[in-house]
Amino acid sequence: MDTYPKMREGKAPLPTSTGNQQPLWQALAAKAPRLAGLRVLALHAGDGWFCRHAINQGAIAVLGVDHDAQAISAARAVASSDRLRYRIMPDARLDLLSGPYDLILGTFDLRQDDLRRLTHLLSKLLRPGGHLLAAVATPLPAPSDRTGLEIKDIFTTKLAIEQLYQVSDQRLVPSAKLHFILSSRIRG
Repeated sequence: MDTYPKMREGKAPLPTSTGNQQPLWQALAAKAPRLAGLRVLALHAGDGWFCRHAINQGAIAVLGVDHDAQAISAARAVASSDRLRYRIMPDARLDLLSGPYDLILGTFDLRQDDLRRLTHLLSKLLRPGGHLLAAVATPLPAPSDRTGLEIKDIFTTKLAIEQLYQVSDQRLVPSAKLHFILSSRIRG
């Protein structure tokens, strides 16, 4: 017996009502390429809002990964489909994933995540021409800090950074962080 409802093709879209509580995932969704026909990996997927959104937009396979077992359980309880899977996994074990994926998205915090190591690992999971979108939160520099953030130092050299977007969303306030999205493709 299934522990959560299955929703197949031709039925109502998967619910995405929690999207209003997911400003970074909504920002990623706005910058994502057309999802129809793509294999998608969502890291730090939380309640699975983007995963359900990707299925509704025609992604052929979506894997949502998060280290938080409670978040993954909640995501599974909302809905699923034959094209959607969730996995509980800490970042230290992402090397167990296999690809290739057309699109990898994730939310990261520079205080907690080694983005250079993670993007190096994720680049191996992308198909040639694959795309990575990363929503990154970083502490705002102090007014006297003139060093700034060197994007090239926090991303693997296997990925070519195509665009950088700053996220400004009232739902992220109050915040002592700068939120931005890096859009990159596998080199070569």
